[in-house]
Amino acid sequence: MKPASDDADRLEALYALVLRLYPPSFRETYAPAMRQAFRDALHDRERPILALASLVFHDLITSLAKEHLAMIRDTLSRPTLLFNALVLAALATGLALALAVIPQQVLRQGADDPQIQLASDAVARLEQGVAPNEAVPAGSVDMARSLAPFVIAYDDEGHPLASQGQLNGTTPAPPSGVFDYVRQHGEERVSWQPVLGSVYGVRIAAVVQRVGGPHPGFVLAGRNMREVEIREDQVRNLAALTWIGMLGVILVGTIAFGWYFRPKTA
Repeated sequence: MKPASDDADRLEALYALVLRLYPPSFRETYAPAMRQAFRDALHDRERPILALASLVFHDLITSLAKEHLAMIRDTLSRPTLLFNALVLAALATGLALALAVIPQQVLRQGADDPQIQLASDAVARLEQGVAPNEAVPAGSVDMARSLAPFVIAYDDEGHPLASQGQLNGTTPAPPSGVFDYVRQHGEERVSWQPVLGSVYGVRIAAVVQRVGGPHPGFVLAGRNMREVEIREDQVRNLAALTWIGMLGVILVGTIAFGWYFRPKTA
């Protein structure tokens, strides 16, 4: 079936609008010839309108993608634009890293606040001669499940003397290197992982302090980091989304700027 004259005019007008989707440089050079070819095809009595529509649609999709990719390539190949885009991308990456690292450090350091007080109070009692069972607060805390802080007192060899914290029915101890460090520096704040694993592991925000006096030893105050880790993951996800969004804005802005201020052809 062939289009009537009015239908042919409308189809040609629609085709002209579609041609505006091409990059300006391509449109200025090839649009008149493409319109003429389309006009001739409309009046070709040997080609059905459906076959013509299918052919034109396929050609438009293919050529639009090809020409816009070529435009992007040409835009990004311009040294000044490419340099500016890379500088902006580097700044965006640095900003995203800051958005991820700074809140993570604030969250992690804030997780130690209750333990610092608990460890200091227990150390003061032990150095005054209070028995470990009395210096350590009463009660039992399941380190794997509870978010409550707990206190553990160790002797100078790192053996537990009294403990609130329990893990699978026992009182764990941090690596011996932690005690060696505290012997020299008096205190250490660590992320202790008595049970390894990314899913079922247990991570503890621990503060370890040295006990002086006639009965030296150590006090560890800690609490489960589960909620802190959830918030850290949220911060990292938001930082990643922010980074992707900024890179997208830089890419679109660079292409639009290069398109608008493209070199003029003679």
